Amino acid sequence: MATLEQVWRAVFPQARPVEAAAPGLERSVAWVRVLKARTPAFDALDADDLALAAESTLRSLAGLAVEPASVVEALAGARASGLVVVGDGALDEALVRPTLERATQLGLAAFTLAEGDVAALERSAIGYVVNGRAELEQRAAALEAELEQAALAGAGVDGLAATIARFLSRPVAIEAADGRPLAVHAPLDAAEAAPQLSEYLRRGRGAALRVALPGNGTLVLLGRLAPTELERVVVRRISGFLALLLGRAGDASPAALERAAGGLPADGPPWVSLVARQVDPAAPATLEERERLRAEIRQSESPRRLALRGDATSLELRMVAATGQADPRGLEVAQRISRQLGRTVAVSAPFHEPSARPLAEAEARATLEALDSLPAAERQALAGGSGSLVGRSDMAPAYRIGAALAGLPDAQRHARALLAPLLSGRPARDRQALATLRAVLDHAGLAEAATALGVHRNTLAYRLARIEERTGWRLADPLLRFSLSVAVRVVQSAQDGPADSASGPIRTPG
Repeated sequence: MATLEQVWRAVFPQARPVEAAAPGLERSVAWVRVLKARTPAFDALDADDLALAAESTLRSLAGLAVEPASVVEALAGARASGLVVVGDGALDEALVRPTLERATQLGLAAFTLAEGDVAALERSAIGYVVNGRAELEQRAAALEAELEQAALAGAGVDGLAATIARFLSRPVAIEAADGRPLAVHAPLDAAEAAPQLSEYLRRGRGAALRVALPGNGTLVLLGRLAPTELERVVVRRISGFLALLLGRAGDASPAALERAAGGLPADGPPWVSLVARQVDPAAPATLEERERLRAEIRQSESPRRLALRGDATSLELRMVAATGQADPRGLEVAQRISRQLGRTVAVSAPFHEPSARPLAEAEARATLEALDSLPAAERQALAGGSGSLVGRSDMAPAYRIGAALAGLPDAQRHARALLAPLLSGRPARDRQALATLRAVLDHAGLAEAATALGVHRNTLAYRLARIEERTGWRLADPLLRFSLSVAVRVVQSAQDGPADSASGPIRTPG
């Protein structure tokens, strides 16, 4: 009999288990039941049944004065193996969370699937329980058909990688015969996908499964988890089709392979790779909203200057921009996109060969990760009042140094001891004093510092005079300036608490 983990990995791998579900994954699954919008909510319910519940059904039951938590209690009482809650694109947290919390309390394994057809899931799950191998072959055939449709629609290698990654809920790479990555893709729901892609692109590590495409390249499944039975069946089934699509590597130039992998803007070289998070963790967007945002970005820049890679299901928003004399590093286009998104955009160094695009993308992704590690105060200082935050790849070491400051031995104690003459103990006044001191230390002159703070130059001069009077500091001393700059950053980081993701909304000081 199939276990709950086997059914999950084979039938709905895109689902996310509730953290407490792990101990119940070894439960057997005897049959599959679908929640109905009536009472009784299940036609039958026996031990080891797996329940599928559409979010809309839970909402309908709530309208009938049936608490969703009572459904969970019925499942636990019948010794069901687990529960899968299926949404319509984005789960309603207010409705779903109490249900999942009750499942956790009762020790019932539970999963959430943001979007899916409950009837199709029921058929697939029953098919797997009854005849696992046949169902896996059917699932693989369904992916093959989906790939054929994507190829006919002109998706290119990048689009095919996205289709495979989305189907398996795992980062995927397609390599040329010489080992160069042609396309990489990480779906939104793949855990730890960004660092896995960076490790693969920078060091060639992190492959869970490599399958040679007959005569032409390799399909690579990335991540720490061992490949599932479904994944092994799928890659065997589709490898021949992918090989036919790529053609013989010996007949394709690097430029032709890059065009097959999604294209580069015609106004290059040189080009730069740009990476941003496609979803704001604080306000998750639906698939339609992400598609609309991508369309707006396409419309805001000429296709000769900017090309989008991947699709709306990608973990990241990946772009390639052609640079020119007016914008040699692509920073201006990155700033425009950052303002449009309201999120951080990271930019690679310029590259001239199409084959260098994957490494440039990895460089931009690593820069975004470095910015993620910075405390909120540091990101606010970098953004200033512009409403945009652009990370440069050549500055990534500086970002990592800035993130490491708070981890220096006894950093907080030494920082507060140095800044003690400035700190009154009143939070609002201390914050203003630290912000004033930092602006003075971070800018070349009072005018620039006043602009950064949003105050008049004379106001800043008055504040600075009060600081020097209270502390006795001589800010012309280079060692003191350096030490104060570090101390202010350490204390501000502690005031901010845990840093929000740098890929989220850009919040500038008011």
